[in-house]
Amino acid sequence: MIVAMMIDTVYIGILGAAELAAISFTFPFIMALSSVSMGIGTGAASLIARAQGAGDRQLARRYTTHSLILATTMLVLIMSLAYVYLEPLFTIMGVQPELLPMVVEFMTVFILGLPFFSLPMVTSTVLRAVGNAKIPGYVMTSTSGVQIVIAPLFIFGLLGMPEMGIVGSAWAAVLSGLMRTLGMFAILIFDERLILPVRGWATNIVRSTWSILYIGVPSMLNSLIGPVTMAIVIRLLSAYGPEVVAGFGITSRFEMLVLMILMSLSASVGPFVGQNWGARKVDRVYKGLKSSYKFCFAWGILCFIFLAPFGGDLVALINDDAKLVESASWYFFLVPVTFGMLGIGMISGSLFVALGRPLPTTVMSLFRMIVVYIPLAMLFDAYWGYIGIFIATCVANVIMGSVAYFWSRKMLAREVKILGDARVEES
Repeated sequence: MIVAMMIDTVYIGILGAAELAAISFTFPFIMALSSVSMGIGTGAASLIARAQGAGDRQLARRYTTHSLILATTMLVLIMSLAYVYLEPLFTIMGVQPELLPMVVEFMTVFILGLPFFSLPMVTSTVLRAVGNAKIPGYVMTSTSGVQIVIAPLFIFGLLGMPEMGIVGSAWAAVLSGLMRTLGMFAILIFDERLILPVRGWATNIVRSTWSILYIGVPSMLNSLIGPVTMAIVIRLLSAYGPEVVAGFGITSRFEMLVLMILMSLSASVGPFVGQNWGARKVDRVYKGLKSSYKFCFAWGILCFIFLAPFGGDLVALINDDAKLVESASWYFFLVPVTFGMLGIGMISGSLFVALGRPLPTTVMSLFRMIVVYIPLAMLFDAYWGYIGIFIATCVANVIMGSVAYFWSRKMLAREVKILGDARVEES
């Protein structure tokens, strides 16, 4: 999916820097719209993984069914509100008047297909929680391949299709998302049999919804922090022209691509910890976390070695506007070295959620945005321009990763002690 988004950026880069800037303004909004389903999926996965680890398959089915009902209900509400406030929101974000119609038209189509982006996120997270990661991966990969193939037909008007520009990109994403949703639900229903029958779907739905939201709401808020932060950063960058915004948009897509490895690792850590914790295999939890932290650090160094010298050249292949390439080059020179610390923060966040302690993740993310990142970005922007904003990103990543690492270690040690005391009482 992320690869498809990256290639989509390449297609749009052919249209021009203005189109790249327009699509870049939509990134935070798209992430924000998806955060609700991500939060529900995270809350459900934490509960499902522990139920699966304890051998209670019926409870896992109940959480799965109720999480999908909850996600669908909230999506309908979000879509209704989003249609009403599209133009005012993007005006606040600093979208230039000449780009605003293009941005609004793209997002109108995207919101129409929002369920086809969001529900697969929930189902994929649920399936990982029960130990089925391979088949959903095939569905994600194949439907992303479909998007890559059909997107240029809509964008450029090939093979008799009307030329739609960036709106064609949205339609290609909607169609591939529909296929992805059908594939994921087929796995849930026919392979894993995780959906309750119609007669039993309402049983304990209030209790399940409360349990899912107890973990899911902090996760939603945590997921929203990233888009809000990005929106503020883009607002600051818009003062330097659409080329700098477009450059940031391209680097964000590259960043998502290289962080896909760490995000996948983080997504796997949650079910891994949840199942082993439910089975009382604490040693495996510690070993898994240690290996994950080492990998994050090594991956960050590797990203820096590759992107610092060659990132600008990669961006120039998409669009060779001089100002755009210069801004992107500075980002790749400064930020990738801190990707390892960012990954450590992701792993620690998954640990908190897996153990049913979602609040620390939200607190750390708020701390990163309100106390560190945004104030530093505004301060450094005043001294060093957009380069200062990128420096603030580095500082925030390092501080966040460090705090997350030490806090998660302390929390895990406390939970292990509580578990040990409970075992003594049982015996």
